[in-house]
Amino acid sequence: MDNLLKKWLSRIIVVLLLLLCAWIVSILWPVIKPVLSGIWLAIVPLFLSILIAYLLVPFVHLLKKGNCSDLLAVWIVFIILFSLIGMAVQWGVPVLIREWNHFLVHMPSIMSQISSWNSTINSWIADMPGPVSEMVSKAINRLQERIENRVEGVMGGVDHSFKWIIALSLVPFMSFYLLKDRKMIGERLLRLMPVKRKDQILKVSRELDQRLGGYVRGQLWLSLAVAAVSFAALYLIDLPYALPLAGIMGVFNVIPYIGPVIGAFPAILIASTVSGSMIIWVLISAFGIQMVESHLLAPWIMGKNVHIHPVVIMILLLVGGELAGMLGLIIAVPLFMVVTIISRSFFKLHVDERIDK
Repeated sequence: MDNLLKKWLSRIIVVLLLLLCAWIVSILWPVIKPVLSGIWLAIVPLFLSILIAYLLVPFVHLLKKGNCSDLLAVWIVFIILFSLIGMAVQWGVPVLIREWNHFLVHMPSIMSQISSWNSTINSWIADMPGPVSEMVSKAINRLQERIENRVEGVMGGVDHSFKWIIALSLVPFMSFYLLKDRKMIGERLLRLMPVKRKDQILKVSRELDQRLGGYVRGQLWLSLAVAAVSFAALYLIDLPYALPLAGIMGVFNVIPYIGPVIGAFPAILIASTVSGSMIIWVLISAFGIQMVESHLLAPWIMGKNVHIHPVVIMILLLVGGELAGMLGLIIAVPLFMVVTIISRSFFKLHVDERIDK
């Protein structure tokens, strides 16, 4: 009974401490926010650098199999990478500029179509029962306010954008040194770990590399493949702005289930300014792209990297989207994989130690 009382008291104390911390943070938020912004400005480039270096490791290993030194392999990989980026920029930038100019010319018709949709939606809302109409109107107003605030933040954040440009320009250099010195960094990190836990940590890191690495690499290759297929499909049906719209569809494809729907919406919006038949063609194309992605590309590229039930993925997306918006939708599944692998491994270790005792 005493042990049970102690457990409950300890839990209550932990909850009270968490609430106290939350209260202190809320009071000090005006002071903490600039500090967190600075930390975020440092973390994002570092995270991107680690991600790029991590994705390039298999190519370095592939070159090393051909009796190539590690440093030379890293240099070759980066030279090829920047050559490909340069070719893509040389080909893609003129196309994007041309399509941007075309978009500016047709902006009035697009805005007219959006205004027409807005009028239709408002008439639908007006026909709804009083409480429902009020609730929907409030939700739409909140969404409009968020969009306006984001746009104002982007337009007014020139100084902030300049800081981000400088920070992100360091990513290629950081990626190079992380890839070149990956063994030394790994050895030094391992020295910081407790000696008796080293084997367990190495085992967990290998599983993370296999599962999480396979998922991240697979998602990126899958997004590129979807973008390429989308561009081919939209170009064939002669939809304006096929290249940027295909890029949007590829980017949103990293979000399971709902990503393709979000990614297809801009294409449907542009199609609505062309003709009714173009909307049908875009819907058919989007459906066809999803069939190709689901039944051909995903099984081939992703393999069996994700062993998570679809219902769990949907719950993760709901929680991730609520907590961190678009970023939460993207990182919800890989973060869950990391937490699951680490917690399962250390739970097994704890059970084994209890059995040994």
